[in-house]
Amino acid sequence: MAGPRMIVLGLLLLAFCAHCISPTGSVIIPSSCCMSFTSKKIQENRVVSYQVANRSVCPKAGVIFTTKKGLKFCGDPKQAWVQKYIRNLDAKRKRSSSGPRPVGVKGVIQRHCGNNTAF
Repeated sequence: MAGPRMIVLGLLLLAFCAHCISPTGSVIIPSSCCMSFTSKKIQENRVVSYQVANRSVCPKAGVIFTTKKGLKFCGDPKQAWVQKYIRNLDAKRKRSSSGPRPVGVKGVIQRHCGNNTAF
């Protein structure tokens, strides 16, 4: 009879210890969230993409910009420069995904009979 009682008591003790160890009110925050915003404006020509971190998953709504070197910066979506970068990146993405662009000829090469000079 002592065997089943010890098992139940051990399980209760284990459940109690697990409850004591885990922090109460702990929140798991995804790595794609902004904890703070950059205080300086990033150079626009260095930014290659962005991702929106929304309030439904993150403590702060923000925009995560990725640079050519792979660095990530959080911008405040209320800032004018952040909104401008988003518009420009969306426009660039739209242009590049609109299909193949026609290749234009920059100059006409003419050959003259007397020599092999190209103009």
